[in-house]
Amino acid sequence: MGKRATEGSGAKGSQQKRAKRHQYLKDRVKYPQNSFDISPGMKGFFVTCTRGREKKSAGETIDLLEEFANKLYPNLEEEIAAEKDASDDAPAAQAGGGIEDEIAREIAEMKASPKIKMFRYLPSTIDCILYIKCHRKIDPEALVQFMFAELSVTKQRKTRFTGRLIPAKVTTTSKLDAIVKGATQVAHALLAEDAEPTTFALVVNIRYCDDLKRDDVILAVAAPLDVKHKVDLKNARYTLVIEVFKSMATIGLVENYNALRRLNLQTLFDDPSAKKPVEDVVQSMDE
Repeated sequence: MGKRATEGSGAKGSQQKRAKRHQYLKDRVKYPQNSFDISPGMKGFFVTCTRGREKKSAGETIDLLEEFANKLYPNLEEEIAAEKDASDDAPAAQAGGGIEDEIAREIAEMKASPKIKMFRYLPSTIDCILYIKCHRKIDPEALVQFMFAELSVTKQRKTRFTGRLIPAKVTTTSKLDAIVKGATQVAHALLAEDAEPTTFALVVNIRYCDDLKRDDVILAVAAPLDVKHKVDLKNARYTLVIEVFKSMATIGLVENYNALRRLNLQTLFDDPSAKKPVEDVVQSMDE
C-alpha cells in the first residue's frame, strides 16, 4: 500500500514538474528574459542600477520621471490622449527603423493600452543597466535638468536602487559614423555659426562592444567642437555623454554635469559637497 502511494505521489509530482516547465516556457515566449527591444530612433534615458534590481530600479525611475514630467509638461497626458483619439481611424504603418516608423509604433502602443504611458522600461540584457523609453513629446535633456535642479535643492531621496540617470536625446547604433552623426545632432546649438564660445567635455563609456575604441570616439566627436570651444574636464559648462552598450549607443548633452554629481541619484545626496543649493546651473539650452 505504501509502495503504491509512493508511486502515485511520484507520478503526481512529475506531472506538476511538467506543468511548471510548460508554464515557464510559455512565459519565456510571452515575456522574453533576454529580449532586446532598444532600437535607433528612440529617445529616453540610460540608467544604471544595483545588480539584480533592474526591474525595481525601472519601476522607481519611471515613478520619478512621471512625477517631474507632470510638473514640466502639465498638459502632456491630455495632449497624448487627444492624439490617440485622433489616430484611432488612421491606418497602421509597418515597423521599421526610421523616425516615422517609431511614431507609428508609439501610436499603435497607445491604441493597445487604455492607460497613457509616457515612459516604458526596456531591458538592456546587461546587468546593472536599463533603458527607459519616453514619449516623443518629452525632451529627455530638459526633463533631467529640471529634475536634478529641484532634487539638488530639496534633497528628497526618491529612489533606492537607481544610480545614474542619463538623458538619451539620440539613440543610435554603436558604429562610429552613427555616433558622430548623433553627437552632431545633439550638440547642434554648440556647432552653430553664431554659438558663443564656451567650455565642453566628453564622457564616453563602452560596454560589451569590442569593435569600438573609446579614443576613436573622443577624437571624432571632439573635432568639430574644438574649433570654437575649449575643453574643460573639471568644470565644463556642457558635457556630451555617450553610453555605448552592445550594438546601441545613447547620446545626451548635460549642462553643469559635474556640479550635478554626474547625474547620480546616489551621490547627489550622499556627498556633503552636493548639499549646497545648485542655482542657475541647470538652465536648458535654447533649441
